[in-house]
Amino acid sequence: MLLNENRVWYPPIELIETDTALILRAEIPGVKIRDLDVRTTKSLISITGKRHEQHFANEKELICSQLHYGQIECLIELPVPIQNHRVEAELVDGVLTVIMPKAQTWDTSKNQENIQEILALFPA
Repeated sequence: MLLNENRVWYPPIELIETDTALILRAEIPGVKIRDLDVRTTKSLISITGKRHEQHFANEKELICSQLHYGQIECLIELPVPIQNHRVEAELVDGVLTVIMPKAQTWDTSKNQENIQEILALFPA
């Protein structure tokens, strides 16, 4: 039985600012790292991926489910510019942690270009 394979869901996130970096955490239980795509520009972070349904051999009927399956999408405008070439990400125990070192200066001429690049990842 396919429950939500065609639905889009948005993982709960938190974004923390330190003196030197932005740290994003997203809860994505049951998602494998190979099923995730994390992209950044100086002003945005995009997380996309897919969580596949799991079935058991002796499964008869689904009684209730509050789990999310299907396409994951998350697009966040960052409050300060980052050094997107130095971003680090790890997935541990269903929590994706992305560490984004802050940039020294903000180049507003590049901002619109970066936004258009990332928005192209999400078809209308």
